[in-house]
Amino acid sequence: MCPTGDEQEASEPNLRQSWRQAHPEAAAEGRRRYREAHAEERAAAHRAWRERNIERSRELNRESAKRQAHRRRQRLKKNAHAREWYAENREVALERGRRFREEHPDKVREYQRRYKDGHPERARRSGREYAQRHRDANADAIRERQREAAAARRKRNPNQHREWYEKNLEEQRARGREDQRRRRRLKALGLPPSRIHRLYAEERRAHDAAADEYFARRRSVAERGAIAAEAVDGFGLDVPKAVAIRRRVVLRDQVMPLERDPSAWRVSGDVPPEVIRWRRARDLQALKESHDRLVDKIRAERPQIYEHHRQRNEARLREEIRLDSIARELRGLPPYEVEQEVKSRLDDEVTRIVNQRLNAMRHRIVTRAEDIAKRRNTGWDAASPHQVAATGPDMGSWLR
Repeated sequence: MCPTGDEQEASEPNLRQSWRQAHPEAAAEGRRRYREAHAEERAAAHRAWRERNIERSRELNRESAKRQAHRRRQRLKKNAHAREWYAENREVALERGRRFREEHPDKVREYQRRYKDGHPERARRSGREYAQRHRDANADAIRERQREAAAARRKRNPNQHREWYEKNLEEQRARGREDQRRRRRLKALGLPPSRIHRLYAEERRAHDAAADEYFARRRSVAERGAIAAEAVDGFGLDVPKAVAIRRRVVLRDQVMPLERDPSAWRVSGDVPPEVIRWRRARDLQALKESHDRLVDKIRAERPQIYEHHRQRNEARLREEIRLDSIARELRGLPPYEVEQEVKSRLDDEVTRIVNQRLNAMRHRIVTRAEDIAKRRNTGWDAASPHQVAATGPDMGSWLR
């Protein structure tokens, strides 16, 4: 009995599904070829669907971002747990890895091949770093083997070095002339001959690593205060309050009794350089604190600036957005969402206003700091008996 037309149509999807299940690799290859052959059609269909279903597309994007964030959090949590377990069971993990490599060498080679094929640059870099670490850890043994190999080569061919020298005779003579010229020049200038202290490569790398660690480590408050005290002529040192206090203490100790008893130098008007440096550092620190307060004040006023700017410019922005939406529709694009676009443009304009105020304030501060840094033995530095030393005029008057 032959199947009817409806039965035959119903059986075809089942046959295709069975074939895909029986030949997954061929089915995947067929899907890949179809995507490559119809890439532009699929992209155009996707854009058309997104324009028709903009809200649904955004909802799907948000759900996808949530899933990705959840997977990322799970992966980081799993990695952190694995690191903790490895730190507590390092020997167990190493022994398990050694046993796996002994029992499954084919799998290990396959995993290594896949990694090298997928990450060729990273694999080469890892290989170089591993070889370098091995050479540094076994430098003495490697050099001993190299010396033994060189002795064996000399024994086989005692004239090897002479042959090499004669083969590169002109190059070696040029190098000798350059060395002689350098020695004569140093002698004519009255300088001692150059002495080169040669180091092995692993020693240089160890020194570089130690230097990187030294300069990257976190300094204490006392250390940072001493460093900041050496840069009193600079401005804008971004240091915590505790470090600034430490800097003032260091400079005060350098001034010693001069600031406390200025009668010895006030008569002649010759202000000691230590006092000038101390006053300059103190005024710069006061200026920096004033700068920080003004920055906080301007940023705290952003909500009021935003509301005032919105009341004055919302109508203008809505009209601009209406005209821009018409232009977008003529180009075949969806119109703007008015409320969201108004908020975005208001944020941009208010950000420009705040940045303009910050830049103007910073320009005034920098100009004032340059005046303080250039200050020397002037009437402003030499304070009168009834005036607090080195306070100068009211710095807030020119900031208003």
